[in-house]
This record gives sequence, C-alpha cells and structure tokens, in this order.
Amino acid sequence: MIDKIKQLLIENKDIDGYKIAETKIESNELFFLKKSIDMDRAKNVHHFKVTVYKDFEEDGTKFKGSSTASIHPTMNDEEIKNALNDAAFAAKFVKNPYYPLVKPSNSNIKLEESEFSKGSLPFWMGEITNALYAPDNYDKGGINSCEIFLDKIYTRIVNSEGVDISNTRYKVMTEFITTWKEDGEEVELYRCLNFSDFDSEEISGEVNSMINISKEKAVAKNTPALGKASVLLTKGAVKDFFSFYDTLSSASAVYQGYSTWKIGQKLQGEEVKGDTVTMILNPFMKNSTNSSCYDDDGFPLAPVPIIEDGILQRYSSNTRFAHYLNIEPTGTINNISVSGGTKTEEELKKDPFMEVVAFSDFSVDDLTGDFCGEIRLAWYFDGDKKSPVTGGSISGNINEVHNEMFLSKEIQKDNNFEGPKVIKLLNVNVAGVE
Repeated sequence: MIDKIKQLLIENKDIDGYKIAETKIESNELFFLKKSIDMDRAKNVHHFKVTVYKDFEEDGTKFKGSSTASIHPTMNDEEIKNALNDAAFAAKFVKNPYYPLVKPSNSNIKLEESEFSKGSLPFWMGEITNALYAPDNYDKGGINSCEIFLDKIYTRIVNSEGVDISNTRYKVMTEFITTWKEDGEEVELYRCLNFSDFDSEEISGEVNSMINISKEKAVAKNTPALGKASVLLTKGAVKDFFSFYDTLSSASAVYQGYSTWKIGQKLQGEEVKGDTVTMILNPFMKNSTNSSCYDDDGFPLAPVPIIEDGILQRYSSNTRFAHYLNIEPTGTINNISVSGGTKTEEELKKDPFMEVVAFSDFSVDDLTGDFCGEIRLAWYFDGDKKSPVTGGSISGNINEVHNEMFLSKEIQKDNNFEGPKVIKLLNVNVAGVE
C-alpha cells in the first residue's frame, strides 16, 4: 500500500515533498464492574496519514505549506488521488516559513524488548487483570470499576527525502475507581495508569496505594485554612509541576513568543536557596509509552540534557523549529527525567507541612507558571501530630516558589516521567474549609 501511495505522490506535480505514517494497532480491551467482566472486545485498526508539502515563494520569502490526508487500506487509486489532490490544494494556503524535511540517518539503536512481545495479547490481559486485583481483598473497599486497554502498535514512517523507519511498541492504559465506606458516605477515587512493560508488583502497589488513600479519605477531617504554608507535592502532581520547565525550554515556545527563556539563563534566579533543577529528555526511558528511537518525523533520538543545576543548556526542538532558530535539532522527545535533590523524604517532613497525596484535579499553566488544585486527601502535620484532611485547595506560581524549593533524594517513576518523589514548596496558599 505504501508503494502505491508513494507512486501517486511522485506523479502529482503539485506536491514538493511528503511524509507517510503507517499505523497498525492490535488492541484488546476489558471492562469490569467490581470483579466481574462487563465487556470484552478486540479490534485491529490499520490506517495511513499522508502529509504533503508545497514549497513556494512570495516577495522573496520562502514558505512551506503542508496538509494531511487520511488514507484507508480499502481506498482505490482514484479515491487516493482525490484525497492527495485535496491535501495538495490546501497546502498552498499554509504559509509556514520554509524548513527542511528530515533526512535518513545511520542510527541502529533499538529499544529494550518489552515483556509483552513474549506472549499473546489475551494472555497479557489476564496477567494485568491478576496484578490489578491482587490487592483487592478488603471488606470495606476495593476496585469498584476498571477498564484495561492493551495495544500493540506498529508504526512506519517514510518521507520524500529517503527516510524509511519502522518499530513496534506496546501501550497499556488502565483506568480504575477505588471505593471505601466507613459509617458515612462512600468515598470514590479515580486513577489512570500507563505503561509499556509488565511489572506485577508495581501495578499491584499502585492499586493498593489508591485503596488505602480512599480509606484515609473516608475518615479525613476538613482542611484547615492555613494561609501561607509549606506544601509537599507527591505522585502525579510532581510530574505536572515539571511540565512547566519542559514546555518553556522548547524551541517552538521560544519561536512563537510563549517563552522568553535564553540559553545560559539561571531559571530559578541568581541565588537559589533550595535545590536546583536538572532535567534530561530521555527517549529510551524504560516502561514509558512514549519511548522511541525516532520521533514522528523520523528523526533519530538520543538523551539530551536540557537544564543543569537550574541553568538552561539548550532548547528541545524538532527539525522545523530548530531550522527557524538556527540550532541543532533534538527531535521531539516526550520523556522527562529530573534529578533528585539534597534531602531525604524524611528530612523534608521535619517541620509543619501539608502533604497532598490526591487532588480532585491539579493543573499547571505551562506558560505562566500558575498552579492550583482541589485537595481530595492530604496529610497535615502541625509540628506535633499528623492527620488526614480533605477539601480546600492550594495555589501558587512556580516562578515565585522555585527559588527556594526542595526535591527529595528518593525517585519515583510514572510512565514518561521519572523524578523526585516529593517536592517541598514554601509559602504556598492553602485555602481550607473551616
């Protein structure tokens, strides 16, 4: 099919370049109500995304227009021609400044083989189910509902410059709701796990953690109104927090004016009182659904240091925006690795703090640095005793707190992120409910 599409692209004189992305997805899905299967289904999807490029010049300025067409394996030659013609026509109206397409490389790097490649999808669905429900043995709570999606994804990228690469990867997404009921209302908490390799203990541990968080929330008191306080972020909130640094260190954000960060800039200020940020983009991160040897344009990837000791070392960039800024491209890498700090988790908890272990929602504005979240469950330590609390919210701005923040030595792993298990932020707004 790719050869047919290539030939039709070559014959089209309105097209100056192309990229074909072929995707085959073999998928198994399970839906549970408590421990009973509610639905079991499987599907196979095969499609092609063809991006066509048109180079043109206006008033001495070069442009590269582009447009994407969806091609299905069932389409005949005439239907494919029509789709490509429509895309070629649309590309003439897109005025992106000119940039080159990715060229072939000699990279022979391959990702470590996933355990999922050693058996059938139905077999692994059973193993994932067993791992998820292993901790579900409490009387007052457990998994109320669960959905499991396991995909085997084959991708091939071909372009007009001669790139022709392919790979197979695996992706699991499981969503589950844990519940717990004491004397009052039943508590429900949602969790989504994503991974590309099988680790039974890690999966069971995440479920057991959520069940116990539900248990603690069932007996939690109202969050006190503390005003300014020391706040400890954990779990997914840590990952969301560092997305701010990833976004503003990208060439696309700089080129489009969203980021004013400069190479060599001390991002946390001239004199940092806490821990500095060191961030690497690692395309080969183990057990990440985003790990790959090539990006979506076929550019070969390698680990790239972006921030070292709080100083911006380079921008991350695909080929297009690297050309615009006249820098070396890194390719698009969607795995973030952040180094731990100078203090242990225990040391970060010596003084009074509010440790949030579950948010209703935690959001970070990656452009302004504003963050906020409604507290589902937190541990409040007043200097004497620690107790579970719920309700209220926290808010602040990364630019105002990262000059004096502390990162735990202990590291956590969450799909495409690895970094400190705990972040301690000072003088964060804590709005209570009493």
